[in-house]
Amino acid sequence: MFFVTNDSDGYGIDRCLASGAKCGTAVANAYCKRQSFAEAATFRKADQSDIPADGADSCRRSSCEVVAIVCTR
Repeated sequence: MFFVTNDSDGYGIDRCLASGAKCGTAVANAYCKRQSFAEAATFRKADQSDIPADGADSCRRSSCEVVAIVCTR
């Protein structure tokens, strides 16, 4: 599972995923492929409690949006 924080890449693709816009599936698949996976199994707006203690720490204590993407091989 990958966590993408709001505007972490400067392109705003995470906002597309978090909002559930039509582009979400294509963006999630492209993200997974960029990470050397086949495609996205699921993607959704993550709850703050989903974020592991060692990842996206600045978002654990704030209100920034985080998207969770699960990729398949």
